[in-house]
Amino acid sequence: MRILGLLLLDSFRMLRAQKLFWIFLVLSAVVSLLYASIGISETEFGILFGLWSFDLSEMLGGMEMTPDVAKGLYLWLFTDVIVRYWLGLIALVLGIISCASIFPEFVARGSVDLVLSKPPSRLLLYFGKYLGSLVFVAAQVFVFCLVVFFAFGLRYGDWNLSLFWALPVVLSIFSVIYSVHVFVSVWSGSVVFALLATVGVWGVGVLGEWSENLCYKMVYLMPQVGMSWDGRESGEMPTESAGTAGETIYGVINTARTVLPKTRVGPDQLRQLIQVGEGQDIADVMSGAEAEVPRAEAMSRFHRRHSIWKDVLSSLLFELLFLAGGAWVFLRRDY
Repeated sequence: MRILGLLLLDSFRMLRAQKLFWIFLVLSAVVSLLYASIGISETEFGILFGLWSFDLSEMLGGMEMTPDVAKGLYLWLFTDVIVRYWLGLIALVLGIISCASIFPEFVARGSVDLVLSKPPSRLLLYFGKYLGSLVFVAAQVFVFCLVVFFAFGLRYGDWNLSLFWALPVVLSIFSVIYSVHVFVSVWSGSVVFALLATVGVWGVGVLGEWSENLCYKMVYLMPQVGMSWDGRESGEMPTESAGTAGETIYGVINTARTVLPKTRVGPDQLRQLIQVGEGQDIADVMSGAEAEVPRAEAMSRFHRRHSIWKDVLSSLLFELLFLAGGAWVFLRRDY
């Protein structure tokens, strides 16, 4: 355990020495403060601690505003804006770039020779460096969750511990992408090649998720709310789907999505994990606020179409395959 702790500390010191670490930290602080400055009541939406306010009735159309819906909307901004675009995209890119040099520098000639001359096993060294990168990202996300926890608690008097589900969700998204980078880094020893390979695999995964999302909307969601594929009201009674051909196409795309890394599932998972009212999560509250019952039910099915455990386990399997491949290369290579 002492050796593992030293490895984690060494990785953290390496990251802390980079300017990007401090840029990442400052940007996270700015974004978290901007989110904390938002206020949502049953009538108004305010930003910068009330400096600008807007009438919610015009923004939400026919949605019924209640205290729980106001809370749900505040948390929805966290899951669908902050997690989707900051923690799940921009911060993820910064995290990958920040940790990009850890393994290539570790396996470089001269550096790895010195480390391997000491007693620790190769597997301990390998996973110690990997966990060091995860600790760096986990610390950033934890601080952000802490800010959101206090902002929500002070504003609504609801100290919602389920907000901290964002930590394992975002960390699992980072780890599945970073495992690709680790494998390619150990195999090639090149920072640039590892980054290109990581972006390529990440892009394929995002394409699979976008395709599945779009196909589900066209095959299932639009018919259920009585809309045609061009987005106009069809005038027909809602049906279950667009037919067997569409279902077959969706099944193929959904199967492909299952085996690929999933990096855009964070908001969907958090909507089901973060509780707003008693026995209600964000998906329940936001769907229940819809004025039209068929539309509300269809949106609820849309947000819950994927099992959290199925997504987590399939992504974990993908991650373990790449980590095992990297460990195999690291163990067999003659340094």
